[in-house]
Amino acid sequence: MTSLVKIVKPALVEDEPLPDAIARRVTQGACVLVSPIKYDTDDEDREEKETFRMKFRRKIVGKMRGDQVVTRGGHVKDIDLEEENLRLTVVWFDDDKLSAELEQCQYSMPLDIDSSYGEENIPMEKKEKVKVYGIPHSRVGPEVKVKDTSEEIEDDDNPGLIDRVMGFFETDQEVDYISAPFRWDKKELFAGIEDPDTFFRSSLRSFLTHHILIRTDVSKKKDTQDGINIRGLNYLKLKGVYTDVFILHDRPSTLHRRKAFKEKDEDEKVVDPRKELWDSWREWYKFQPLWKIRNYFGEKIAFYFAWIELYTWTLIYPTIIGILVFIYGLWYRVEGGYSFDLESNETVSEQIYDFFTVFNNPATPWFSLILCLWGTFFVEKWKRKSNSLKYEWDVSNFEQLEPDRPQFYGSKTRKNPITEEEEWFYPFYKFYLKLTASVSTLLFMVVIVIATTLGVIVFRIAANAGKYFGDTENNSLYTSVVSSVINAAGIMLLGFVYERIAYFLTDWENHRTQTVYDDSLIMKLFAFQFVNNYASLIYIAFFKENIANNGLFGREDWTDTCDYTVNGKQLCYPMLVLQVAVLLCMKPMPKFFKDVVLPFLFHFLNVFKTRFRSGDKACCCCPPCCCACVRPENIEAVDAGPLKTKELIDIIEEDRKLIAGDNDFTLSEYTEKTIMYGMIMLFGAVFPLAPLIALICNLVDVRIDGYRILWKNRRYIAQRAEDIGIWQYILEFLNMIGVIVNSLIIAHTLVNNGSVLDNIANRWVVAFGFEHVCFLVKFVISYIIPDVPSDVQFKMRKEQFQVNQLFEKGPVKKTSSAAASPHPENGANMDV
Repeated sequence: MTSLVKIVKPALVEDEPLPDAIARRVTQGACVLVSPIKYDTDDEDREEKETFRMKFRRKIVGKMRGDQVVTRGGHVKDIDLEEENLRLTVVWFDDDKLSAELEQCQYSMPLDIDSSYGEENIPMEKKEKVKVYGIPHSRVGPEVKVKDTSEEIEDDDNPGLIDRVMGFFETDQEVDYISAPFRWDKKELFAGIEDPDTFFRSSLRSFLTHHILIRTDVSKKKDTQDGINIRGLNYLKLKGVYTDVFILHDRPSTLHRRKAFKEKDEDEKVVDPRKELWDSWREWYKFQPLWKIRNYFGEKIAFYFAWIELYTWTLIYPTIIGILVFIYGLWYRVEGGYSFDLESNETVSEQIYDFFTVFNNPATPWFSLILCLWGTFFVEKWKRKSNSLKYEWDVSNFEQLEPDRPQFYGSKTRKNPITEEEEWFYPFYKFYLKLTASVSTLLFMVVIVIATTLGVIVFRIAANAGKYFGDTENNSLYTSVVSSVINAAGIMLLGFVYERIAYFLTDWENHRTQTVYDDSLIMKLFAFQFVNNYASLIYIAFFKENIANNGLFGREDWTDTCDYTVNGKQLCYPMLVLQVAVLLCMKPMPKFFKDVVLPFLFHFLNVFKTRFRSGDKACCCCPPCCCACVRPENIEAVDAGPLKTKELIDIIEEDRKLIAGDNDFTLSEYTEKTIMYGMIMLFGAVFPLAPLIALICNLVDVRIDGYRILWKNRRYIAQRAEDIGIWQYILEFLNMIGVIVNSLIIAHTLVNNGSVLDNIANRWVVAFGFEHVCFLVKFVISYIIPDVPSDVQFKMRKEQFQVNQLFEKGPVKKTSSAAASPHPENGANMDV
C-alpha cells in the first residue's frame, strides 16, 4: 500500500487550452515519465542522467537537420512542479508511428472485406458467422463500428430456450472481423483505418506507446558491457534517470473530468471505456465482459478473467454435490445414533471434532472420485475455451513471434538463418548451466522449508514430552504457542529470502522472451507456495495419527495428539477437516483486508480531511462508484470547455496518487486461486463444503479485482498473451497429485468407517486400485475431448485461406511514396 501523494501545483502555470488533438491523445493511453527537474548536486551521475534524458527526448521527438525538423512521430509535453522538483513528461505518438510499430510487432488487425476492392474480387463468404449463447455474431471488431447484419441473419439462427436463458447472462455483444497481420502497404484492407480513434483500441494504443519507449535505444552502438543490449526506458529507470513511469487511465471522450457529466439528451455521446467496463463488471450474476477487459487491459489480464469465470461457473457442480454429501453425512450420523446434545460431558473441542465426523461417511470415496474427474473436466474445458479466445483475439502465433525482452543480452553475434541479419544470441550451454544452478539452489531452499516445518513439529513433540515449560497443565498450551510463533517466523523469513532469490535467479538465467521469463519465475514461486500451504495438511493426513498412537522414532513418550479418541485410538480425520476449513476461510482474508478495508479507510480519511479543511460537509465519504452524490443523474451538466494545462496536471496527479500495483497483476491472483484449487483437489473430499467456499470467494473477489484495477490502482501496462502460460500445467500437476492424495485418504477413510480393510496390505490395494481407475478415466476424458473445438479448427483453416486470397487478388490502391510507409526517421533505434 503506497501512501497518498499530496498534490502540489506550481504557482505559475499558464492556464492555456490544449489543442483538441493533443488533449485527445494525452487522455487515451499516454505515458507519463517522472524525473527530477534538477538532479541532486551530490549525485555523481547527474550529468550522465541529464545527457540520457535529453538524448531520449530527441529519440522520441526528433532533431534538427539543417533548417528542418526530422520528426520521429513522438510528442512530449513537460510540466514542471517546482515545489516538488518534479518534471512530468507526457509522451504520446502519432498514428503513423503507432501503425509502423503495429506492423513491426506483426499485430493482427480486423480486415474490411467490404472495402472498395469489390466483393467480386474476393472468393469467399462475406462474413463468417459465429454464435455465442444464442446471439448471432459476425466476426467484426469491437474497436470499429459494427455494420448492420440483420439482413444476413436467417430465421434458422433464432436461439432456442437454453440459448435465450444463457444470453441473459451475456455482457459482451462485440463481434470480430476476420483479421491478418497489419501491413502499411495494404492498409486500405483493414477496417476502421480511416478513424484512428477507433482503429487503435485503448489497450493497443497504450501497449504500442510503452513498447516504443522500452525499445527506444539511447546507446550509439550495441554492446554487452553492462549486460543490456537495448538501453531504452527500462534501462533509464534502472539508472535513475526516471523515478516513475505510468500509463494514464482513459478519460471520457468529451475530455471532462470524471465528476463532470454531459446531459443525457445531448446529441454527442460521451464515451468512457472505464465507466462502461465497470457498469458491465458490477453485474455480479452475469458473465465477465471479456472483450471490454481485453480492449482496456490487454489479452494477458483478459485471459485471467476468462479463466476465473470458467473456474467459478464449473465450481457449481461440485458445490451442489458437496452440499448433498454434507446433508447425507448428517443423516448418516443421526441414523447411527449421533446426538447434537450440547449438554454432554464432552469438552468443546471434543464436540467440534465429533461433529466433523459427519464428513467421514460412505459417500466420501465417491465424492473424491467426482472431484478428481471434475478437475480433468475443468482443465479440458479451459483448453477449449482458451483456444477459442486465442483464435478470436488473434494471438495464436504470439509466442512464435514474441520479441526479445529489453533485458535480454547476448554474448555473441550470429546470422539469423531466416532473415540473414546479424543478431545477438546467448550460448545454449551457458543458459542450461545457469538453469541447472538455479534449480539446484531452489531445491535446496525447498528442502530447508520442509526441514523447518519438520523441525517445528519435532520441537513441539519433544517439548510436550520433556515438559520444557514446566510440569503443569499449561505446558501443552505454551508449547503450541511457541511452536506456532517459530513456524510463522520461519515461514515469513524464508518466504522473504526465497522470493528475492527466485527473482534474482530468473533475471540471471537471461530468458529471451517475457513469456519464458514469467513461466520460469512462476515455477520457482509456486514451489514454495505449494510446500508452505500443503505441508501441514499432508502431515496431519498421513503422519500425525501414526505418531500420536505409536510415538516418534519409536519413543512412546514422544507423541503428538489428534485431540479425538475412538476406542482408545487417536484419529486425526476431524482435525484435518478443521484445518482445511480454517485455511479455506482464512486464506482470502489478508487480500480482502489489503484490497478493500485499507483502501476504503485511506479514502475515508482523505475525503474527511478535505471536507474538514474546506468546511464542506456535503455528500459522504463513499468511494466514487458507490456515492450517490457523484452519479451522473445527480450532477448538473457542466460545459468544461477544452482541456487546459491545469486540468491536465489534475489528471496526471489523480493517476499518480493511485496505488502502484505489481508489474504483473495476474501473478498474485493466479497464485491465490491456484492454491485454493489445490485445496479442493487434494483435500476437498474430507470437507465437501470446500467448493462452496471457493465459489463464494471467487464471486466476491472478481468484482473486488475489477473495482481495484479500474479505480484504485494505476493502469496496468497492456500485455499480450496467447494463454494462461505455465499455470495450465500447474493445474494438471495438481490434478495428478490430487488423485494420489485422495486415493490415500480414501484408504484411511474406509478403515475408519469400520471396513474389513484393517491391515496395511489391503490399504495399499485400495489406494492403488482407486488411483489406477481414476487415472484411466481421466485419460479417457482427456482423449475424447479435443483441446481445440472442431468449429474453431475449421474457421482457422478457412480464415487463413480467405486472407491469403484477399491479399493475393485484392487490388491495392496507389499511394504516394511518402504515404507508402511511415517515415524511416521514425525508427526508434536510430542513432543521434
